[in-house]
Amino acid sequence: MRALHQFSPQAALFRDPYALPILGEAAPNAGELSREDEHGRRMRLFVASRARLAEDWLAAAVRRGVAQVVVLGAGLDTFALRNPYPDLAVFEVDHPATQAWKRQRIAEAGLAEPAGAAFVPVDFERQSLAGELAAAV
Repeated sequence: MRALHQFSPQAALFRDPYALPILGEAAPNAGELSREDEHGRRMRLFVASRARLAEDWLAAAVRRGVAQVVVLGAGLDTFALRNPYPDLAVFEVDHPATQAWKRQRIAEAGLAEPAGAAFVPVDFERQSLAGELAAAV
């Protein structure tokens, strides 16, 4: 949805230049936006608005001195690639298989893994989030 949003007239709400490249051949095209139904449009705008709100709150937190952010269930989230704060450490937490797939998508897109990011694979059924985060620091 974030990739499709980049073709939208409301794209300025949330820009994500990595959403399309990270999807590769599975990325949507502008024509798909014209086939979007009302429910799809609302869901896409909700996803874009939620991402924008989260990143606006993060910006305020960074101004107050926050130096780390944890993205739980990171999936294909691209914040670590777009991170505008050089001193902000980003910890991406996700299932090991999902994280391996994401890292493969990043490599296949010809992108470098973000320098300020730590990929923290966690299987919540078998591992402790706190323990795995502590080990990643």
